[in-house]
Amino acid sequence: MWRRGFTLLELLAVIATIATLAALLLPALARAKGKAHQATCLSNLRQLGIAWTMYNDDNSDRLVESYPTQNDQTVNPLVWVQGNMTNAAEAVSVDLIKAGRLYPYNEDAQIYRCPTDPGVTIAGSRVQSVRSYSMNSYMGERPPNVPPNPNSGMGYVPFFARNSDLPDASKLFILIDEDERSISASSFVPDPQARVWYSFPAVSAWRHSYSSSVIFADGHGWLWRFRDSRTPLVNAPGTDQMNNKDLATLADATTVAE
Repeated sequence: MWRRGFTLLELLAVIATIATLAALLLPALARAKGKAHQATCLSNLRQLGIAWTMYNDDNSDRLVESYPTQNDQTVNPLVWVQGNMTNAAEAVSVDLIKAGRLYPYNEDAQIYRCPTDPGVTIAGSRVQSVRSYSMNSYMGERPPNVPPNPNSGMGYVPFFARNSDLPDASKLFILIDEDERSISASSFVPDPQARVWYSFPAVSAWRHSYSSSVIFADGHGWLWRFRDSRTPLVNAPGTDQMNNKDLATLADATTVAE
């Protein structure tokens, strides 16, 4: 028996319907994927924050250190994580993550990297780096005779050696999702005077749509959505943006005046 097939017009109508549905669904799927990446990034920082607290509990209230080197410029054995993301060999080394003081408290190297991090560019080539997060440089003791870092830190508490030194744990950040154009060694260098982005958080469309994950010393975290229109324009360390609202927010969460 002869069976009637689809006409060309009917096939075209079906294809057009599928295309319309796909156009409607793809943005929703992209948003859902973005939300999942945000949740993963914040979860990573929360797990690192728990490790940070456990280290403090195990070391008589002393904070794990953020400063990467000692006075003689050798690696600081008490630093939270090793490895400089501007060095091609170190940027891909999981062993340097494992050598950090926080790794024994959570032996999962994946939590050191944001899922949206595209990797760092070194000598014109993209390198898939193993770490996206850096620690507030005011957290943990520094070597003797080290000057304020940055110089604008004059007049501010230079570092917090113990958890009990923190004036308000809910207002000081410990770890942040740093931009791949800024990240280097273990510490994130903020400007307590809120003038210059010495280090800067993830500020691009592909990194959580111009937002960055942050974890605080009391364990709470949030997705920091930028409010100043100049923030997404930052593309290099040392960018001067005085009176930037986001820079001021970061400064308030960095340290306190002496």
